[in-house]
Amino acid sequence: MIRIFCVAIMLMIPAAVRANISLATFFMEFDADSARRTGQLRFTNTSDKTQTYDIRMVNFSQNSDGEYKEIDTPSAGNPFAEPYLDWSPRRITLAPMQSQVVRVARRPMAAAPDGEYVSHLMIRETAPNEPADTTSRGGDGLKINLRALYGVSIPVMIEKGDPRATAAISSVEIYNAGGKPLAAVMVRRGGNRSFYGTLVVSEDGREIGRVSKFRIFMTTSARVLKIPLLQRPTAGALITLIDENTNETVDQWTI
Repeated sequence: MIRIFCVAIMLMIPAAVRANISLATFFMEFDADSARRTGQLRFTNTSDKTQTYDIRMVNFSQNSDGEYKEIDTPSAGNPFAEPYLDWSPRRITLAPMQSQVVRVARRPMAAAPDGEYVSHLMIRETAPNEPADTTSRGGDGLKINLRALYGVSIPVMIEKGDPRATAAISSVEIYNAGGKPLAAVMVRRGGNRSFYGTLVVSEDGREIGRVSKFRIFMTTSARVLKIPLLQRPTAGALITLIDENTNETVDQWTI
């Protein structure tokens, strides 16, 4: 019997974290023109086993569904924050329910161009030590051990100068998914900064759906947000787009 150990890496943004790691904050922001140069993140091993974690900066592009793909080269107008950041620790072992603070420091940026710089701080379980193979007494065959490695990432953003973002609703589709109504709302982003917003669906002044505090990063010109609804909206229902940085309504769409 040949024994193969396979590892599945599960990358999750904080809002989707469902097991093994909990976070005390979901993003980190620095102002390059401010005297404040340090930030911190506390995370907890919520599994029932002692775990070792690697802590590093990664860079992503974001597609229209909000999913991430790791990239090595920044796109035009979308510089990485990683070259301007230091963080510690880089690896830590935690017992169940034990917590750790990760400290992040921003380096001087006087010579850097104005704009928004983005990278992601990733905390990921490491693979346990496993034997390469084992001989079985019970006959030939192939055994695969599959173990998910949980990971979480949060955006770390640096703003230099006065970058601005614009956003507008460009299309709305209402349909049923799993027997329940859903609104698919496309939001287009503009400017030289990521957009941080909330979408609210209301009918006759009553809220029937919401997606709160989503981000559209500079790698993405438009994102489709899927909003579960309490009921199928009728003509005249309203979709409101709110800028979370200013708490202002920036667009509305009447169904």
